[in-house]
Amino acid sequence: MNVSDSKDTICAIATPLGIGAVSIIRLSGKDSVKIANKIFNKNLYRCNSHTVHFGKILDKNKNIIDRVILILMLSPRSYTKEDVIEIHTHGNILISKKILDLLVERGARLAKPGEFTYRAFINGKIDLTQAEAVQSLISAKNEKALLIAKDHLEGKLSKTISFFKKKLLEIASILDAYIEFPEEELDLNKDKIKKRLYLLKKKMDFLIKTFFYGKKLFDKTSLAIIGTTNVGKSTLMNVLSKKEKAIVTNIHGTTRDILEEEIILNSLNLKLIDTAGIRDTKEEIEEEGIKRSKKILKNSDFFLLLLDAEKGINKDDLSILKMIDLKKTLILWNKIDLKKDPKKLPYDNVYHISAKKNVGIDLLKKKIEKLIMKDLPDKEEVVLIEKRHKEIIKKARDSLENAIKNVEENNFIEIISEDIKISLNYLYSLLKGDLKEDILSTIFSKFCIGK
Repeated sequence: MNVSDSKDTICAIATPLGIGAVSIIRLSGKDSVKIANKIFNKNLYRCNSHTVHFGKILDKNKNIIDRVILILMLSPRSYTKEDVIEIHTHGNILISKKILDLLVERGARLAKPGEFTYRAFINGKIDLTQAEAVQSLISAKNEKALLIAKDHLEGKLSKTISFFKKKLLEIASILDAYIEFPEEELDLNKDKIKKRLYLLKKKMDFLIKTFFYGKKLFDKTSLAIIGTTNVGKSTLMNVLSKKEKAIVTNIHGTTRDILEEEIILNSLNLKLIDTAGIRDTKEEIEEEGIKRSKKILKNSDFFLLLLDAEKGINKDDLSILKMIDLKKTLILWNKIDLKKDPKKLPYDNVYHISAKKNVGIDLLKKKIEKLIMKDLPDKEEVVLIEKRHKEIIKKARDSLENAIKNVEENNFIEIISEDIKISLNYLYSLLKGDLKEDILSTIFSKFCIGK
């Protein structure tokens, strides 16, 4: 995306393509009113900003394309801070495309993905973290993700970054005064400087750690159902996914391949994985499935280990227990409808269920969410959701670590000051996007056209 393109007036269909009640066509730029005026049957130059008008869209032969609602929003009180017009038509894609063609014929250009939000950014309506939050808001698949994206759009992350900037600028100004005016013999308390830098570094450390949870909310966390053969893994897969995804039989080794299903469980996007039962076998195809299951043990984020309550624990179960990280695992005695009091195990996170009879499943769902989201920051805290943000804040944090080290080693004030300024530059790039054009293009290309 090129800054020079921002002089064009752009247009796009802002609603999903297809048949619906209403389709919205968006127009933004200095010639928006001029272009829309050529196809609308009312004089928009006489209309006030933020007004709604019912009228007709006409082609060059004065044929009616559609009766529409037109919303006029003049600069700077619009999404892009430019003159913006929205045309609400009946939701037939043929009508929308005809109107779009008319706007292009009259001088508009088709917008690129994310170009409306890009203009909001370059025109100072929002900063870069808020611009990225627009896409996060659109793509959020659960309530918690939606709330975090909304917080970012409202400027919660921006305020945190601005706080870091303000505190670092205060320290930088003290150091610069000491450097620039040596004749004043200013008193510089290095211990106090170090303490202030350390507190900021600690806050940055905490913010960086929140990305682990933000990633869980926006990405798909893998949850593998594992165990020996015929313990009910496929039945549990079907219950949690609410689909007959896996074949369920009493025959050992029925599941031979890895089955996956994407589900939303409470506040989480999960990739649920049903694995082949792990046991000693000489059957070639089943053995290949077991190899794949063991690979899943190494790569999945979390696990549900099923044990057969009726038969009790065996050597294959014990072998699996040695392979997994118990901190990432819920151990489930399944088939408690057949035996209600299975052997007590010396592990935390042991629960009783019957996948077949749907017993304990609601509690299990809550325990899965608690396992994955344990140690989630308070809802008042800012949570990072973009890898770019995490990486830049890490670099800013690393520069502060260098500054602290240089204070401890009693190095030149100029070196400490430079470390702080490097940290500040990273923070500026988060909000203002002092980035190369290709990086900005990559960020906004993820958006849908019309946004």
